[in-house]
Amino acid sequence: MSKGYSEMMGLEVAGNYQHLITIFQQAVSSYQVSPWFCIPPEACRIYQSEGGLTQVVLLGTTQFSQLFINEAAGRIKIVGVVDDFKAKDGAAFHGIPIISSEAMLRLAREQRIISINGCRYDYSRRYFKNLTLQHVIPMLNFEQALRLLSISPCTDHRIDDWGGYIASHAAELIALSHRLDDDYSRFTLFSVLLSHLTCNPEWILNAAKPYLTLYFRSGLWLPSQGERFADCGASIAESTKAFIDATDGVFKKIWMIEPDEVNQRTIASFITDYSGPPVTGEKGVIELLGVALGSEDGEMPFLHEGGHGGHLLAAPTDQAICRNVAVRRLDGLLDDSPTLIKMDIEGAELETLKGAQEHILHGRPKMAISAYHRASDLLDISKYVEGLRGDYKIGIRHHTEERWDTCLYFY
Repeated sequence: MSKGYSEMMGLEVAGNYQHLITIFQQAVSSYQVSPWFCIPPEACRIYQSEGGLTQVVLLGTTQFSQLFINEAAGRIKIVGVVDDFKAKDGAAFHGIPIISSEAMLRLAREQRIISINGCRYDYSRRYFKNLTLQHVIPMLNFEQALRLLSISPCTDHRIDDWGGYIASHAAELIALSHRLDDDYSRFTLFSVLLSHLTCNPEWILNAAKPYLTLYFRSGLWLPSQGERFADCGASIAESTKAFIDATDGVFKKIWMIEPDEVNQRTIASFITDYSGPPVTGEKGVIELLGVALGSEDGEMPFLHEGGHGGHLLAAPTDQAICRNVAVRRLDGLLDDSPTLIKMDIEGAELETLKGAQEHILHGRPKMAISAYHRASDLLDISKYVEGLRGDYKIGIRHHTEERWDTCLYFY
């Protein structure tokens, strides 16, 4: 008799991707029986019994707690957010009372509650995990909470539950693994898929590389001196700075493409202050292009949040930071053919690749393409690039301890 996922869920620590395929297939089978297979049974019983009256306490005044409030509004009753440091001020967190740990324990003694841990860093995450275990309070992480409430798709596609997509495309994802060029990429692929499918971020820790290795230190290829680099989603210049470090400042050109008005000021200051390589030689050109990218030229609404959060919108909102931006095809935007393309543009990667097909077809640039904003990114992006050129090697790396920053490499 074959084992189910629950009997095989110990982490694979030997780097054996073939073992991960077996675990992945068992997890898919378990999901098909019940998407709740990875959720604590007591939480399932409470929600099945109470439905929209289920009382929920969020653990931590964090980004993920805020995201849950946004997505779960009206589906359950969020009665408090635990933050022992802020509770004494009697403040609220996005309209929800901030309470102490002791207040949560009193509430749990009086009625059945579900706690949802919005903390992702180990110290605070472990504190709440130990507290809820000690007092027998069912606790879910953010991904489990979305799964329990069947919140899919989310209003923000970047935090969607990928479980249904992965289960229905399991055969295609296994086929993708055979197309990858190295075993570590295959190990990374199934670690990422298992993390999303089972709502267990521990799978990602098994394969994650440090954030500082993103794009240019993946171990798959190195940028050469003399590159023409298209930094698509230049943000606050981290990627360009990492590229300059990787090439010792010797390059032909960098196009820093960034539509966010807040970030553009940061980039302009960086370009002004950049002094070039500390050796005698020709200084490379850095150019800021303040547009968004897509498959067609046009105009779209954009949230100018600054940092990493700004993104295109399907329709405008009444937010003050929502303003239209020009959208351009990469093929018609650049004054030369890039030798290296990086993309991290909040889910617009596939459309931007479609607008760069001439560069890809005729120039065969190396590419580092973010593939974590949508459940379909890994398949759709790799299929599109392979449809243009079948001579790329493909690799995958994951560069944080979080759900963010899975990257496809074409080289």
